[in-house]
Amino acid sequence: MNSPKIMRSDDLRAQNRHRILTTLRNEGALSRAEIGSKTGLSQAALSTLFGMMSEQGLVTSENSNTSNQKRGRPKSTVALAASAGVVVTVALTIDHLSFNLVDYAGNTIKQVNKKIESRAMYATQLVKAITVGIFNILDEYELDQLKAVCIGFQGVTDSTSGELLWSPILSAENIPIRELLKKKFGVPVIVNNDCGLIAKALHKHEHEKLGDSFAAVLFSHGIGLGVYLGGKPFSGAHSSALELGHVRFEKNGALCRCGKQGCIEAYAADYGIFRSATSMALNELPEGIVTDEQIHHIISAANNDSELERTAFEQAGKAIGFGLATVFTLLDPLPVALVGHNTEAVRLMRTEIEIALSTVSRSPKKYNSLVHCYREDKLLLLEGLVIESMELVDKLFAEMAHDDLIEGAPA
Repeated sequence: MNSPKIMRSDDLRAQNRHRILTTLRNEGALSRAEIGSKTGLSQAALSTLFGMMSEQGLVTSENSNTSNQKRGRPKSTVALAASAGVVVTVALTIDHLSFNLVDYAGNTIKQVNKKIESRAMYATQLVKAITVGIFNILDEYELDQLKAVCIGFQGVTDSTSGELLWSPILSAENIPIRELLKKKFGVPVIVNNDCGLIAKALHKHEHEKLGDSFAAVLFSHGIGLGVYLGGKPFSGAHSSALELGHVRFEKNGALCRCGKQGCIEAYAADYGIFRSATSMALNELPEGIVTDEQIHHIISAANNDSELERTAFEQAGKAIGFGLATVFTLLDPLPVALVGHNTEAVRLMRTEIEIALSTVSRSPKKYNSLVHCYREDKLLLLEGLVIESMELVDKLFAEMAHDDLIEGAPA
């Protein structure tokens, strides 16, 4: 019979510190009584932990006396210390890099956008562009104030090494981007799929609507899939991405940016819709980025009963419906978040999506009850990057040794 595992005092302290930090992360500034109620920790334990964490520069205490407060001592609240450090998030989309500098309290300090030619860059060029961008956005900060870097992109990473395996928006493959940046900046580096990060943001902010198990499908320059099951993100056994967009929809069909034919993305991504709506050959790809304005023009024409544009959206609906039917067959019907600027066109795709979902024996008859639309894919990606990076930093700070101090914290 195995004896029960005894938790060391250091491990218990780290667990309790992490509980406090995540509570403050999720709830914002709270009184000590509120923190005790939410964490289950005694006031004696909290007093000891707060003293230590305050000395280390992780939390701050403030007194507030509002007009709603009764007479007496001002209410004291505890909050995360913005000065404890910063993280840099990097969003890599087609021909575009977006850098965000965020303090430990979760406030965005600065954002820098940079145009690149992602599909023409070598691996070394891409890493250099990201490295220079990180240094530039940190120009007013010492390097030791940087605590983590988090990168989100359309494509697949190795779950263990963080190697960027493949992306349809890049010509380079198998880029050891995590290790290269880790050596350069000396901090943890996270590399994750964009739709997985979007799903993380949705799980935090749309939990009441989507629950703990849902799928997020990204309509944009590609078709991505992020899945939460039982409150936890689901990914492949060895990689980060669930490649719904590259499931084959039609044999020997339209050319996909991945180089194969007949993928769902080749019909439902913006370039696939544009290609169909402009009568391009199925073995050709549009040059450059298909803009929001071009998609809106196609939507307008379809709404005015232009046959070519309506057919393009119907074909996209068939492809997306086929993909969702596959997900429902594997995982059971579950809420779906359709994310991205193309969600404006869902009404034009709806009939074909419903026809495809009706082929799933367990699929509910009321499609509307499961599908929810979210337009702001870029904002959700940025939010997911911040959540991911702060989860890591909270864990690192929770495990910080007693004698370690944040730069600038009281000695």
